[in-house]
Amino acid sequence: MDGKKVLVADDEAFAQNLLKMLYGALKVECVVVSNGKEALEAYQKSPNFAHVLMDIHMPVMDGYDSTKQIRAHEKAKGLPKCKILGLSGDGDPKTKAACLTAGMDDLLVKPIKKEQLAQYL
Repeated sequence: MDGKKVLVADDEAFAQNLLKMLYGALKVECVVVSNGKEALEAYQKSPNFAHVLMDIHMPVMDGYDSTKQIRAHEKAKGLPKCKILGLSGDGDPKTKAACLTAGMDDLLVKPIKKEQLAQYL
């Protein structure tokens, strides 16, 4: 999977390091940011990600708002829709519905396994 790049937005250092390790094992470059605002800015600068892994609960801007703004940016610029995966410790169906309503493509529930990430590359 060399040459692929993903954007990870998570405010927890432990989760960031774990995800870098998992993507590294898949030979995927991982750009890590700490909140939804930074995710939006990173995507606007370089929308060439295989997918965005977006924690839904972060400071400054949460994953829901960041996703909505990424989708608006894609529409305004005529960009193809990037796969955005919500990330949460909460697997409740209402959480997944909220993710889909915000424009995410799916919800992954922590703890994450390498195989789950690989299926979206």
